[in-house]
Amino acid sequence: GGEGVSELDTAAGKDDCEINRRRVFSRRRSATGLLVVAGAIAPKIARASERSIGFPVAPLGKQTHIGGDKKLHLSPEQLKNILEDSIGKGEYFISPDSMPVDIFDDSCRFKDPTTDVVGLSRYVKALGILFDRDRSKVTLSEIKVISPNQIQAVWTQEGYLKLPWNPYVPPYTSTTVWDIDSNTGLIVKQEHTWSISGLEALRETFTPHA
Repeated sequence: GGEGVSELDTAAGKDDCEINRRRVFSRRRSATGLLVVAGAIAPKIARASERSIGFPVAPLGKQTHIGGDKKLHLSPEQLKNILEDSIGKGEYFISPDSMPVDIFDDSCRFKDPTTDVVGLSRYVKALGILFDRDRSKVTLSEIKVISPNQIQAVWTQEGYLKLPWNPYVPPYTSTTVWDIDSNTGLIVKQEHTWSISGLEALRETFTPHA
């Protein structure tokens, strides 16, 4: 009787080991598959960025008006103060509800090394589907007026993306320049340059995290 139980326990143990081995293999295969996909589409995204077409992160819909009335004819210093509060306290790059949409033109262009989006409403939608606000962070280092029609900021960002494989983006630095329309005083372009390449950002996006 005891030998029979021992044999059953041994068989059950082997089954458990086999199940665990298959689970580990499955996770590795999924991760490898994601990295293969990333490697396959990375050159296309790089070429798109070079052509300033950008990579469609998701269907963003048609451009529409959002928010209330625009704050027209503000000085660059006033705009800088609004942006400083919205980034430093509101972290609008990961929390679109904090974005001061009333100082942006509805047709504003938003550009970074991997995406190129035209339309304020479309950009706000893109922000809402990227970073997990509760597990991400933006830290503003400096912001200043650099010309009568431009404001520049330096900030760092890190956090988790809202994707099923839970990718984590380690801290990176971004320098952002906003262009101001001389007639309306509204921001008509926002452009990021990063301390990491677009390809590196893509790899991080497709790398699973525990």
